[in-house]
Amino acid sequence: MPLDPYQVSDEDFSTVSRALGVLTDRCMRKQGFRYDEQAPEGVATTDLGHERRYGITVPEKARAYGYHLDGAPVRQVTEPPRPKGYQRALMGTGKPVGDTGRFDDGCAGRAHQDLEAGIDMDAVDLPQWYKRDSFQRSLKDPRVTRAFAAWSGCMAESGHRYRTPLDPLADRRVLGEKVTAHERTVAVADIACKQRTGLVDTWRDAEAALQRSLIGRHRAELDSARAEAARLITRADRIVGADGN
Repeated sequence: MPLDPYQVSDEDFSTVSRALGVLTDRCMRKQGFRYDEQAPEGVATTDLGHERRYGITVPEKARAYGYHLDGAPVRQVTEPPRPKGYQRALMGTGKPVGDTGRFDDGCAGRAHQDLEAGIDMDAVDLPQWYKRDSFQRSLKDPRVTRAFAAWSGCMAESGHRYRTPLDPLADRRVLGEKVTAHERTVAVADIACKQRTGLVDTWRDAEAALQRSLIGRHRAELDSARAEAARLITRADRIVGADGN
């Protein structure tokens, strides 16, 4: 998508997250604790990119998992026992710190402060806000609304009545805790109708046009956003590298 080059990539976001983990651990060690930044065992992580920006699009996954990211039910993760004072050291008290205008948000907050010091984080976040705006505006584009109507008619032929491809995700009969045969049936029909009506290409082209127009109007802001993001990533790389990761 046209705005992609202006925002932090998934790979760079991972580096930023690792840097925050390093900084948090350094702070926690000073207070006698060890911070573990790794995802709890059994929690899946998935790099989807734009795969689901316009709903499900991969037939093989729909046949196996319906609308779920994978076939397993969502599992509640039990936090390991923590030493007394761990949570307070990590998250702080939330109370004001003197007359500084800051709040005690613990080592997690300090990590963000150290990583982001002097960097315009509002600028870094700007492309993502613009992408959210372009997506919302695309829902009202006449080309997209016509494609929605064609998709809806196609779905009705299979006995599934939805106005837009976003609606099945809000249907509890479809998207529950576990994958069901009904969910897989709806998901397969959903993708078949997307393919038959050309919905995804139409939707993507409409949103891409909105993003190109937006870039034309806000290029200076977005160039600044890209520069600030580069500074953030460079700093994160340096922190991770110094930690030996």
